[in-house]
Amino acid sequence: MPIRYVDVLTVEQALIKAGNGHKFQIRAIVIMSLQYMVAGMFHIAITELYFHQTQYKCIDQQYNFYQCNEADFCKQYYREDIDKEKITFASQLGDIIQFFQLVCGDKIIILILVTSYYLGGCIGSLYYGEQMEIRQGRYIRSIMIETLALLGFTCCLTILIPNAYLLSVALFFANFFLRGFLNSSMILFFEISSENLQKLSPSILLTTYGIGTIISPVIIESFQLNWQQSMLILFGGPAVMFSVLIKFMQESPRMLVIKKKYHEAKIVIQLISQCNGREMPKDWMLEDEVKVNELKGKIEEIALQFGVREVAKAYNFSSIFRYNSTRVRMFCLLYLYSVIIIGQFQTSKEIDAFSRLDRQKTELLLSTVATTGYLISGYASLNYNRKDVLKIVLGVSALFNFLYAVFPIFQLSTNAIALISFYDRLMHTIVMMILIMSRLVLSFGCAFINIYALEVFPTSLRHYGFSGMVFLTEFLFIFQETYVVFCHTFGLNTSIGMFFLLLFGILTLNKLRETYDQPLRENVEEMNDELLNNVYVL
Repeated sequence: MPIRYVDVLTVEQALIKAGNGHKFQIRAIVIMSLQYMVAGMFHIAITELYFHQTQYKCIDQQYNFYQCNEADFCKQYYREDIDKEKITFASQLGDIIQFFQLVCGDKIIILILVTSYYLGGCIGSLYYGEQMEIRQGRYIRSIMIETLALLGFTCCLTILIPNAYLLSVALFFANFFLRGFLNSSMILFFEISSENLQKLSPSILLTTYGIGTIISPVIIESFQLNWQQSMLILFGGPAVMFSVLIKFMQESPRMLVIKKKYHEAKIVIQLISQCNGREMPKDWMLEDEVKVNELKGKIEEIALQFGVREVAKAYNFSSIFRYNSTRVRMFCLLYLYSVIIIGQFQTSKEIDAFSRLDRQKTELLLSTVATTGYLISGYASLNYNRKDVLKIVLGVSALFNFLYAVFPIFQLSTNAIALISFYDRLMHTIVMMILIMSRLVLSFGCAFINIYALEVFPTSLRHYGFSGMVFLTEFLFIFQETYVVFCHTFGLNTSIGMFFLLLFGILTLNKLRETYDQPLRENVEEMNDELLNNVYVL
């Protein structure tokens, strides 16, 4: 009888043989990039364009408009002889603020709307993080189509909303679905890729996300779209249409292996290889499948001897904190991820307050700088140790924040006033460069820490770890705007606190392991010696 040779491959080896950077991966990049671009367009519109409050206009006795402060605006707003809509629409306020007249005494509703949006992101991260486990896999045709399509429908339905309170509900569900989509798609793209493309996945997706934040204000301004038209034409319609493209993707073979669905995992890998025009070995098996077959007899013996039945190991969010290795990493990454993301937000607000550019140009500057940071992070992810790069990011960002905190600059209330002396103009230019470089470094760090987070968690808990980090960040965003406004009101500098937070982040890196050029771990380290990572019940 001739000897039959069987190739035994790990998931990583199988994905390499199926093709890396070929037709399937290029198709995945195009599909995901289009979807992330729409997500970026929507997010920048909600968080920066529709609720900004930069300039108020009052009307004099000759019925001419002139720039005034908020207090004077509100005095006129409450006068009976003033056309409230006229002075509101003359001011440079967000489109939703103008539409629902959310000024003066009604400004509290803006807080409700923004809080609802971020709260939806918090709960969406947790809910869909759990759904990736409950639905037994990443299940792109379930989670990703569901979240993207429902995001699109929610955006379209907002045009029928008659008041701001119902809009707050719509914004809650919009970010609920948006976060579910962003988290699941980031993890899926990472897990269906191999080698270099895997390391580039966060940079690619965040770069296209950044492109969306750049073009969204330009399109809205160029075509004079109001918020309802934007919701329907730019966000809702494309999101629903692009959700159909997900059918051309495949399930994560890594997660299928974790669920011991070896046959399905091999089918996915075979489909990827066929799409790429590559050939898998004639006879091959997954390494985990071989281990299971070797221990199958022992499992049957245990089941007969003790009268129990085998069930797959179940996980939930608490599993992250059940094991020492993942618990320590989770706490450290929660801190690092939050500091870097919140630092981005804080820096953008400082640039917005300090810039002499108009609103549209300032937003274009912020988006362009962030997108540049996302783009160049891809090079670093291919070539450098994760912990070394993060140390540099945190250290340089801390330095920029320190310089901004101690530099002899003007009061924030006078930053946008015309600068007269050469010294004033020079100081303004230097401070702007410091803030822009800080924004660039933190944006770079944002993309880079995403790849590190995806690498450091095992496949069995990656969805919980990543979703948990996003949850905390979205939760902190609820209070971040209030913190910045508080500091600006009392002439305080937000960079002082960020300086110490960033420095402390360097210390937390000592508790994390290096992942550069290391194989991805599929299971929790403490479970490596457990029999098939399963449990037994009566």
